Amino acid sequence: MSRENSPHVVGEYWLDKRRDGKSPYWQIATAKARTIIYRSTGERDVELAKAKLDAFYVNERSKQKQAPEQAQVVPILWRYWLEKGRKNANSDQTSRSLRTFTAFLIQDDAGPNAVITDMLPALFERFREWRMGPHSFKMTWDGEEYDYSSEGVAGDTVDRNLNDIRAAFGHAEENQRIPYAPKIKAVPMKYLNPLRERVLTEDELARIFWYSSHFPALFRFVALQMCTSVRPEAAKAFNPITQYNDRTGLIDLQPEAAARTKKRNAIIPAIRPMRVVLRAWQRDGYSPVKSNKTAWRTMRKVLELSDDVHAKTIRHTIATWLYADGTVPERQISEMLGHEGKLSRTTQLYAKYDPNRLKEIVRALTMIWLRISKLARAYAADQSLTIGKSYQPSAIARRDEKC
Repeated sequence: MSRENSPHVVGEYWLDKRRDGKSPYWQIATAKARTIIYRSTGERDVELAKAKLDAFYVNERSKQKQAPEQAQVVPILWRYWLEKGRKNANSDQTSRSLRTFTAFLIQDDAGPNAVITDMLPALFERFREWRMGPHSFKMTWDGEEYDYSSEGVAGDTVDRNLNDIRAAFGHAEENQRIPYAPKIKAVPMKYLNPLRERVLTEDELARIFWYSSHFPALFRFVALQMCTSVRPEAAKAFNPITQYNDRTGLIDLQPEAAARTKKRNAIIPAIRPMRVVLRAWQRDGYSPVKSNKTAWRTMRKVLELSDDVHAKTIRHTIATWLYADGTVPERQISEMLGHEGKLSRTTQLYAKYDPNRLKEIVRALTMIWLRISKLARAYAADQSLTIGKSYQPSAIARRDEKC
């Protein structure tokens, strides 16, 4: 049928049926030069096909430069997810932020067709209130169904959501799809939790080391943090096959998919016990970790640890111990933590050529590992007397005994 006779026309696209009769589905048609290009909607019902065409048109528009009063927000979020968000080291967090904000817009007065000019401070304040209070939604995101319900999240979580939303708008502006990105203020300090300054005792870290030794993925995560003080997000994305060189003994903590930013992750030598773990990890293959939240929550309960013990607590603990050690130059600790400074560029340029440059920190980390391993073995022996042999360390964890 012609464009003029189509049951639905949007911009340069219209619904049509293939003229060769090879498909029973409605097609999205568009003219290119003297040719008609067809894209199947996969729908026989015309009303469902209309919805598919509307969604397709909005998605195509999100790739083009638009005026603020026409640029719809949901397609911008989706375009960011497709082009960059799903490649982030912490992609599960990014996905959660984008779909949650999408669900909020659907329920808010702004509606699912909200545009850039709707992104005012009052809207983001409504988002904070909605997110911190009881809320729920059902939606499909990236092919998965989500049925979410919450009594309210912490202000810190809302702040992380806003960071991801801010990044999505920045991506659209950078690619010249919108003339400017909306200004999104951070969550006010009064809604944020106090800074976490929790430092583990050696006994607590030993118990974490012992418990994690029964679960291969969790043990590798804990071991990597203990011997590198890496950020949890980078630890979850760590691929030993591409990020560890056994010939040089160097660990590159920067995830492959992540650009090097001010939150840089270091290139540091692996301590001897960790080399054994990394070799076994390479042999067993790479398997990405989506989330450790449930495992961490269970571990806290089993070990009777306080609720302020999180994955990042190990990073804080190791850094605190190294500073207290007194024999490790502060600049080496700064390099290991990936803090931006005068040495950051030097680290990136010369790390791979000089695996001995961090010898003091390697010595200190090795001593920490040996102390914690010894305490963990003592704790394991005590547990075997108390509860029998119900917990047995995984083969991966036992390999470090050979060091």
